[in-house]
Amino acid sequence: MKFPKLALPFIVVLLAPLTVSLAVSRATADDAGKPSKANALGMQMVRIPAGEYMRGFDNRNGRDHRFHLAHRYSTSQNFNAETPPQRVAISRSFEIGAREVTVAQFREFVEATDYQTDAERSDGGLGCFPDEKDYVDRFHKSAEITWQSPGFPQSDQHPVVVVSWNDAQAFCQWLSAKESATYRLPTEAEWEYACRGGTSTWYSWGQDPDEAYQHANVADAALEAAQPGTTRYQRAVKLDENQGDGVVFTAAVGSYRANAWGLHDMHGNVWEWCSDRWSGGLYESYFDGVPRQQRDDVLVRDPHFTEKTDQHKYGDWRVIRGGAWTCAPAAVRSSTRTYAEAADASVYTGFRIVRDTPQP
Repeated sequence: MKFPKLALPFIVVLLAPLTVSLAVSRATADDAGKPSKANALGMQMVRIPAGEYMRGFDNRNGRDHRFHLAHRYSTSQNFNAETPPQRVAISRSFEIGAREVTVAQFREFVEATDYQTDAERSDGGLGCFPDEKDYVDRFHKSAEITWQSPGFPQSDQHPVVVVSWNDAQAFCQWLSAKESATYRLPTEAEWEYACRGGTSTWYSWGQDPDEAYQHANVADAALEAAQPGTTRYQRAVKLDENQGDGVVFTAAVGSYRANAWGLHDMHGNVWEWCSDRWSGGLYESYFDGVPRQQRDDVLVRDPHFTEKTDQHKYGDWRVIRGGAWTCAPAAVRSSTRTYAEAADASVYTGFRIVRDTPQP
């Protein structure tokens, strides 16, 4: 689908000294990861300072080829929506949930407001039905699939799923009023900045996909045992019996190692809604009219894409980030981005929230 030329609601500036920018990023990163007092729902928020980072997948100098060599047991990945990489400045500090919003926290919202989710008001959510013979038929909508009944066991400490972008927005509005604070979904620029935790590697832990199982709930041998044939579409390492994270569907939040800034499950477990509208050609548009040799001097300040493109004639497409329990390590890299319609609700999508902090 061809996109029109984009009107961009952010500032792009040219800066010559790249080394100065990176020094600023390292300095502010030292202040990251400071936990705040838990809020009324028991959510632990983590302070993320202002700073700069390189966003997107760095495909320069054959790095995309090296990625495919390192993930030779995975299906080939497409980096078009994640390239070219760009320098991004986050000019305001913020707080982000150390964990994804849980079933218990979402239930408190529902019980306080009598809220009905998009899935409950319509024909249900997108569920997983492993008895279907063909893999492509395993995920389909069903009236029985809701946040309370996703089709697999969940405790109160599991991430809430089968919630739409609209549902997540309603939750943020309720919590904001309850606490007299501003809670919201992260922008996707904030999300990736927090996910990377000061890194520029494929994952927040480095470059090794075999380490994913210590840091993330992803498609593994447990999923393959429960749903034979699944991981052959997506696995990134040779999986021996019982190899992996040991979880079939969602895992309780915080079950795996946090990144350097104290954030859990930024890779895998569930895809997470961001506030931005989707544009697959967004990153390339930052460099319109900029000679290739000057691209490293471009700094994008606080990008937050809310414009409608031709694609939005067919729905309010919103960004989701991070990958899920259905994804191989290759597909949960820090730069991974895709989309869903704002009313969509699935068993592999949830959210985490941001709280705005007072600025000096």
